[in-house]
Amino acid sequence: MWSAERAPLRSIRRRLIVALVGGLGSLLTLVFVLLDHTLDHHLYARLDAQLLDRARAVSALLGSGRHVDALMPEFRARGHTDFFTIWDEHGAVLLRSASSGERTLAAPPQAPTTAPLYYDLALPDGHRGRAVALRSALDASGGVRPVTVAVAIEREDVDALERRVHLSLLVAIVLASLGAAALAIVVVNRGLRPLLRLGTRVALLSPEQAHAPLLDATLPPELAPLAGALDRAFERLYGAIERERRFACDVAHELRTPLAEIRTSVELARRSGDDARAACALTISLSAVERMQRSVDGLLALTRYESGQAEPQVEPLELGALLDAQRDALAHLAATRAVRIEQPSAPEWWTQSDPALLERILANLLQNAVEYAPPGSRVACGLAADAHAAWIEVRNPAPDLTVADLPRLGERFWRKRPEHDPTEHGGLGLALARTLARVLGLDLQFHLDRGELVARLGPFAALPEG
Repeated sequence: MWSAERAPLRSIRRRLIVALVGGLGSLLTLVFVLLDHTLDHHLYARLDAQLLDRARAVSALLGSGRHVDALMPEFRARGHTDFFTIWDEHGAVLLRSASSGERTLAAPPQAPTTAPLYYDLALPDGHRGRAVALRSALDASGGVRPVTVAVAIEREDVDALERRVHLSLLVAIVLASLGAAALAIVVVNRGLRPLLRLGTRVALLSPEQAHAPLLDATLPPELAPLAGALDRAFERLYGAIERERRFACDVAHELRTPLAEIRTSVELARRSGDDARAACALTISLSAVERMQRSVDGLLALTRYESGQAEPQVEPLELGALLDAQRDALAHLAATRAVRIEQPSAPEWWTQSDPALLERILANLLQNAVEYAPPGSRVACGLAADAHAAWIEVRNPAPDLTVADLPRLGERFWRKRPEHDPTEHGGLGLALARTLARVLGLDLQFHLDRGELVARLGPFAALPEG
């Protein structure tokens, strides 16, 4: 397994610092090379231009027949700064400057052509120099004869200047590199502070505390997508934890009473020794077990759909036929409670949805309406449609409900008057209906209309023709 000691460059901070320092160091090195080359070129270009001017001046004086030393004092014996030598076409020395003494300049490595020939050499006085050789003509008694003129000057001052420039550039580059490294460390450390703060906030998250959103105005834009993704991930995680807690709490809450009933009835049957009481105890226990089973089944279904473990299977269906089937399925319960189920005529409406989930929603809505409607009243179940969408509406008289109770409809195990509720009702019907509606992408709304509770489910888009 890799560790920070074995792989130090796995650290983002180290990688950024190394990349920045290496990149800036390479850039500064390139700048140093370019500047050095440019300065050298300009320094020696000026030196060569100066040499060429003097060589041309010497050639001009030779062509006029004048004495060079007399007109150009830099070539005199005490000058020791500039030197010249003239060779004939056979390489014999014809003339040299007084500053050369008994020594002549070193001949060029090759005979110059039409272009000047520059070369480095040791001067007669022992110093390093630079020379230029060019073709010229000498006016002598025998006529004009071709010659090679070489003019040289000392280059040690230029070399010293070049070394000083090199040293200055090198010191500047080193200082700039050190400054860039320090700046890179500071910038990277400061740049990573928001990420480190975000990591600290993530580390402080706890399931025992409410989720505090990580995405806020203090984050830089580059971290906003990461914070948003973490928020969504933690919301799902907190939601799963909350569902588990709610499931455990609801199971404990709902199973406590049936288990107490079973235990009480069994203890009474054991003490009495009466077969009739034992049969009654078994009946009570069986009823309690059935209620427990309904509660557990409902809670498991809620948890399964809320966590996304079950996905809807969409297919074409006709809403009117689905309403007819649910009305027929609840006809016996409605007759037992003396409640009429009315279904106003509605147009045929084909849509796409999951028939099993939609059937369960309608069954819960209709069962809830029939069970809580006063005896002798009516329950209406119909379809309201326009040109674009349709809604399923279930109406039942609800004299006990108020507008303040509407937000609690669909809350687990909430009952307006628990003592008056049907014993076979699990208290999870509307909660399951709301969850399934969200799974199907539908909206389940409740409102009161002149003493009637109206449950409105939709919208259902029309199935495209063809």
